[in-house]
Amino acid sequence: MAEPAISGDPITIDIWTDVVCPWCYVGEARLQEAIKAEGLEDRVQIQAHSFELDPSAPKMASAQSNVDHLVKKLGRSEAQIREMEEQIKQLAAEVDMPYAVDRPMANTRAIHRLLQAATEKGQGNELFRTLQGGYFSGQLDVFDEDVLVAEAAKVGLAEEEARAALAETSKFDEAVQVDIGRARQLGVTGVPYMLFNHKYAAPGALPLDAYRSALRTLANMDAEGGNADA
Repeated sequence: MAEPAISGDPITIDIWTDVVCPWCYVGEARLQEAIKAEGLEDRVQIQAHSFELDPSAPKMASAQSNVDHLVKKLGRSEAQIREMEEQIKQLAAEVDMPYAVDRPMANTRAIHRLLQAATEKGQGNELFRTLQGGYFSGQLDVFDEDVLVAEAAKVGLAEEEARAALAETSKFDEAVQVDIGRARQLGVTGVPYMLFNHKYAAPGALPLDAYRSALRTLANMDAEGGNADA
């Protein structure tokens, strides 16, 4: 059991991520487990940022099997792709997260526009978690516009607002590009990419102990008056 966290300033974590990124799903689950283990639920503030895992993926209306997509993209056999998916499924199970090996796959730009619209209302993180969890559990087809509109309604977006956000002409496309541009400035080439307190980078899905160590260091900085190492 973790010792009670030292009170102090909030610990901010900016996460560049994508709803359909399996390593984001695993990494973020490990992070949440680390936050709970360190007793920092009331101190950590997380903000998700848009990053397109695969801009070359087909548009939503032409979604295909994730397995078929990866076979074409990576040039591997179906058996190899399924083995890779099963390995990630085992990692997800280690943090008690469901993982559907067979999922639809398409471009996520429209989803990011919707998430930016939800963020404007202060509900972006909640909608992201719902869509990501539903996608990897196999409960939600996040490439079905009606499904997206229904889930957006649960966090306060009216149907017309949601459908407008999903459209290619949406004003929220610029907000998506701002997030992606910031990621490029940081040198991000893949996700998840986490930035602790706007300063300390944690690229990739790190082990649970690594997240716990980083959080513990930051939580104690106020008392020690020192600096965390990147």
